[in-house]
Amino acid sequence: MANLTTKGWCFLQEIGKEQLPYDGISLYTKEEHFGFSISSQINQLEKELYVTTVKLSSSTPKNTKPVKLVWKIPAINLKGTWLSNYESDRRVFAEFDAERMLVSRTAYEAPILCLYGHNDQNLHTFACSDAINTLSLGAGLREEDGWVYCNVILFTENVPDFKDYEISILLDYRKHRYEHSLGKVSDWWESFTKYTPMSVPEIAKQPMYSTWYSYHQEISSDTLLKECTIASEMGYRTIIVDDGWQTNDNNRGYAYTGDWLPERFPEMSNFVSDIHGLDMKIMLWYSVPFFGKYSKAYEKFKGKFLHFSEEFQAAIVDPRYPEIREYLVTIYSNALKNWKLDGFKLDFIDHFIPYPETILTLEDGRDYAAIGPAVDRLMTDIKEALIAINPNILIEFRQHYIGPALRKCGNMLRAHDCPNDAVTNRRRIIDLRLLSGDTAIHSDMFMWNYDEPVALAALQFVNILFSVPQVSVRLGEILESHKQMVLFYTSYWIQNQDILLSRNLTAIGPSENYPVVRTITEKKEIIAVYADVVIDLFSEAQYIDIINGKTSEKIILNTVSSQKSYKISIIDCQGNIIKNTTNSFQKGLISIEAPISGMITLSAV
Repeated sequence: MANLTTKGWCFLQEIGKEQLPYDGISLYTKEEHFGFSISSQINQLEKELYVTTVKLSSSTPKNTKPVKLVWKIPAINLKGTWLSNYESDRRVFAEFDAERMLVSRTAYEAPILCLYGHNDQNLHTFACSDAINTLSLGAGLREEDGWVYCNVILFTENVPDFKDYEISILLDYRKHRYEHSLGKVSDWWESFTKYTPMSVPEIAKQPMYSTWYSYHQEISSDTLLKECTIASEMGYRTIIVDDGWQTNDNNRGYAYTGDWLPERFPEMSNFVSDIHGLDMKIMLWYSVPFFGKYSKAYEKFKGKFLHFSEEFQAAIVDPRYPEIREYLVTIYSNALKNWKLDGFKLDFIDHFIPYPETILTLEDGRDYAAIGPAVDRLMTDIKEALIAINPNILIEFRQHYIGPALRKCGNMLRAHDCPNDAVTNRRRIIDLRLLSGDTAIHSDMFMWNYDEPVALAALQFVNILFSVPQVSVRLGEILESHKQMVLFYTSYWIQNQDILLSRNLTAIGPSENYPVVRTITEKKEIIAVYADVVIDLFSEAQYIDIINGKTSEKIILNTVSSQKSYKISIIDCQGNIIKNTTNSFQKGLISIEAPISGMITLSAV
């Protein structure tokens, strides 16, 4: 493979040539004299599904420059590339773009890449067992031969000296829908004891109210209690109090983080008790790595920082120091015990990375040399301390920190910030759903302009139906029509929670931002339509709900099976029944009018 993929690399050996389809895996290094012995093993789990394990060993601790694993598949029926990074597009990457398409570490993304076809079929999915150390994954098309060259690069960042390293790679060549391959990877990660997901209490899967877009830092106990009175009546079971509770500063920066004293809520225990009196839970926001330059913590821990951010006006603390980890664990544990909280929104964990000035050694009191394992230890210690106090504690992370190493430390994963962007919210939610097993997947907080026509405002809700809703508008100030819409869709979501969150989810068209999403249980199917496409009706479910998540009012159905009769209701976004009828669907196409953000309900006769 002397080409762009391996230019400048030294060949080490090839493994699996007789066992893997198409080609073996070639190993390369940037070292002129590689100081590790290499052993490997390939196990076939089932037809076209393999796990290959590579081990590096040395008699004495030493270091290495990057090591690259390369293999190839033919680009036949290749449409796009699925990555966990919400910022990535779905294109076919060229060979010269194929390195570092995805970077993965403890608190950044997940080590997985999926190549899929024009029919949403899996062509090749691969994933790595090491979700803690920094890896690079890529797959690029070579123009000269029409093959895709896949790669995993180890030690892309400087690492401390080591004697042994082992990594396994799951290789899935099975020709089925891509969702099944992503789900297989999720299950595979869960099979590792070190990645056992955190348990998910039922409250994590109930609608929540967030203060961020509705109030930002302009929050007070009286204001939020009024909002929660309304939210609770509408079915919202938890309030997430975001940035602002800990400081009277309103500059939207982080110069005052680190001490976590409730300046704006001096009677925090009473406030929490009042929230509980409304039959709601409460979570507080914390920016984990930031010690603001005006905090006492900043002065106390000077010299134990990874970096100082001028942008954030805060230091990024170094989790390799046991006293840093102990301080953070104590902060959260005391808040939980003293204020009787129900959960934590732990933010900005992806800033725990090696910076240019970071020294990767066991010196000056550090008990870890590498950043990734220290972050894993910190987050594990936090989780263990909190569940010892409250076994049903809620812990939320957001994209980018969503990989298997953090699923064991949090039970809520949220789509990254995308205010008033319904389509992006949908895509990010579905990305998380496909890779996260039974962990509770939450929408980004959805909001809209209060003068928005109600049917268009409802698109924000309709696009997040397959996640746990987090609403973030001022419920006491929105129009009555908007309130009716929120009430209707919140009630609908609660009634259909088990179906909407079912793992039996089909997300059609990853290259097109998932224009059709459908989930099904034994008795009911829910189909959300976000583009003008034909919807195949093929399930035998007695009840089918079809949500119109677009601005045209025609839904085109294709009855795949034989004739079937349905009672039909047309409902608008406020829950008003526009029409009731009965119709016998012949095999073939049928057009039904449905209002924007409304729905069609079918009940088999």
